[in-house]
Amino acid sequence: MTLLASDAARDAHDEPLRGARSRPGTGAVALRWLGVAVAAAALWSTLRGADLPSVAALIASVSAPMMALALVPNLVARLFQAEASRRVFDTHTHTRTRNPASGRPAPFSRYLALTLSTEALSMSVPAGAALSESVTFYLLHRWCGIPGPQGVAGIAARRALIVLANAAYVAIALALGFGHLERASRPLIGGPGLPWLVVLSGLGLLVVALALGGALFSGTVASRVFAWLKRLPGQRVKAYVDARAAAFSATDRHAAALGERRAALAAAALLLLGMWLAEGAETYLFLRLLGVDVSLSEVLSFEVVLALLRAAAFIVPAGLGVQDAGYVAFLTALGVPAAATVGAAFVLIKRAKELVWIALGLLVFFGGRAAFRPAPAPMAGSEATRGRDGVVTR
Repeated sequence: MTLLASDAARDAHDEPLRGARSRPGTGAVALRWLGVAVAAAALWSTLRGADLPSVAALIASVSAPMMALALVPNLVARLFQAEASRRVFDTHTHTRTRNPASGRPAPFSRYLALTLSTEALSMSVPAGAALSESVTFYLLHRWCGIPGPQGVAGIAARRALIVLANAAYVAIALALGFGHLERASRPLIGGPGLPWLVVLSGLGLLVVALALGGALFSGTVASRVFAWLKRLPGQRVKAYVDARAAAFSATDRHAAALGERRAALAAAALLLLGMWLAEGAETYLFLRLLGVDVSLSEVLSFEVVLALLRAAAFIVPAGLGVQDAGYVAFLTALGVPAAATVGAAFVLIKRAKELVWIALGLLVFFGGRAAFRPAPAPMAGSEATRGRDGVVTR
């Protein structure tokens, strides 16, 4: 990842999406169609047991104003996510990251536009999370004036914080809903072990987050990758890597500096935890709108499991079908009446909501490319100047 980002930093003003426009390989096409097939099969299994006229009646029973209200939790989640990104990318040097044209940090509106755009890509294509990270790197440079090495360090730090916040979310859900998971365990997996599987998942997330953060903030990861790449055979490869030595070094410096901004990282982690909780509250709101008598603790108990399932099914866009089948299974296991019908109505509303946010995100992405002027090169004598390795100095 560091090598890719370093190369992109060098060529950012020339053609930053050159690789993204290249024709996908056979493996990528096969992965895409596999994701579509899995999504179709899982979605069919979700809907086939439902009473479709009753599903339509349930959806029609929700008024238009309440449908509009159902968009609010996702908006709150995206606001939290954008503010967390702003805090990470505005504080990973001892001086705040500044737009070189104005001497001021990039405004929150650009981070929100970036968040909406990349989330739309993440939800709409197979393996969208990987694509969204690449696009994030490009938009950070173009919309927010973040140089390449800073972008790499910040993206890695934000990923570690997202995993850490997810671990905290799992802990909260377990504290509130351990009994509900015990009740659903036998119908779902044929035994009593479901809560403990969630415990192990939460601990695994915590270990991964701490390992990622510890390695990144040590300021040695990029140098280790550089040393490993130097050992690869071939003179052309060695020359390619050597030409980017400064960018590798700058990435480590930015990562180490970011690790010293603990207050900003803690605030970002809390905002990301708020993002996870807002997404859980959305599920609770949707079910209550459909007249399902369910508690918030019950919703959180299965929402964390299905969030993990969605992440595991990364080849499927937005976990389509896979996560939906999980909702119906949990509603059935928790004894919700007409669970197949209620679950089908729920997932159709939830997916319609996602289509709204995907359309908005893509509109922001293509509109932003035209409306937001790229961050210009720093002027001589300006407040902030940038060295050859992309480090902002004063």
